[in-house]
Amino acid sequence: MKKTQKNCFVIMGYGIKYDHASGRSLDLDKTYENIILPVCKSLQLNCFRAKDIAINGVIDKPMYDWLYSADVVVADISTLNANALYELGVRHALRPYSTIVISEKELKRPFDVDHTVINPYEHLGADIGVTEATRFKKELKAKINTIIKNPSTDSPVYTYLPSLTPPKLKATSKKKQGALLEGYPSISELIKNAEDAKNKKDFNLAVKILSAARKYDENNQFIIQRLALATYKSEKPNKLSSYKKAINILKKLNPETTSDPETLGLCGAIYKRMYVETKKQEDVEKSLWYYEKGFYIKQDYYNGLNVAYLYDQLASLAQRKEKAVYCALHANTIRGKVIKICEGLIKKKNFSSRSDAEWIVQTIYQALLGNGLKAKAKKYLSLIKKYSAGDFDQDTFKEHVNKLLVFKRTARKKYGINY
Repeated sequence: MKKTQKNCFVIMGYGIKYDHASGRSLDLDKTYENIILPVCKSLQLNCFRAKDIAINGVIDKPMYDWLYSADVVVADISTLNANALYELGVRHALRPYSTIVISEKELKRPFDVDHTVINPYEHLGADIGVTEATRFKKELKAKINTIIKNPSTDSPVYTYLPSLTPPKLKATSKKKQGALLEGYPSISELIKNAEDAKNKKDFNLAVKILSAARKYDENNQFIIQRLALATYKSEKPNKLSSYKKAINILKKLNPETTSDPETLGLCGAIYKRMYVETKKQEDVEKSLWYYEKGFYIKQDYYNGLNVAYLYDQLASLAQRKEKAVYCALHANTIRGKVIKICEGLIKKKNFSSRSDAEWIVQTIYQALLGNGLKAKAKKYLSLIKKYSAGDFDQDTFKEHVNKLLVFKRTARKKYGINY
């Protein structure tokens, strides 16, 4: 870090966060990587988040140092992240100016926060489109330039208490407050290394790295979720034990009562795989419970397709025709909802810019095929080829479709259900 450079400390959550008010998941890392960081680099500002600070002990002290000493603070309060809101409040109490607040445009503003200028931008699904990123970068750059050259009061604390004097630290050392440490890893580096290991399918290494990151931020939801994912993907020492260990990791997030779709989806995925090892129907039922709860909270195509799939699986496992018919009808009903969700997304003008376009077209094909609408499903094959990222995605897609058709054939053969 160059000593002559000014510093921009960024207050925000990281990873994918669920916004309960709008019912959407937002990848806040995309906001940082595609908007905030490029703008700061263009202005020659040192830019970092709390998770980017090298750690040698508790993360709280350097975080508070930077909340006080940073030349500029950009606070993204999308999803009304409790930590981000608290840190913004601390900054507003410490400094009368040089704080910029931003959020995704569908933020439902609390009364007190609504008195602060909040600069909106737009997510497409979890990601941000190129056009929107370009637009907002220009806006953010102009605002940062303004507060550096002509700072004015932007803190509501000092706006409504104009006679309040900002606090000053006692001069205890010549060393700059909030200095970045060298030779120590940051949470950001640990997470990136874990993601790199995961992408290379070295799940054991990912588990080790994430376990180290968790020691610095024990209750961080994102780290816990990624650790659970890497654990069950590792299948070490064997599949069943890795699944059980992953479920145990997720207990910290209270999966039985949570309304977080990511946690629910992880539990659903784990129990879905657990059935393959145990052949216990209760594991299918547990998987369905988690996925179905996630679907009714989020109304999304991913959870919805899994709910329908699991109802089909239960129809094939049913010991009574009545249960099989019940599950079959539910599967078709949920798929009908999924089709409508996907059709609505595909019709939007910015659909091609979505990072999940591939999964949406694959999902609507499976849902249409599952409901016996083969002719309509075929119309989406060209889009599947257009948006598919590679052979892995195609293979997973085909495997899912084949299993679905097996479930339906089994139910038809056992009970004469043709649905």
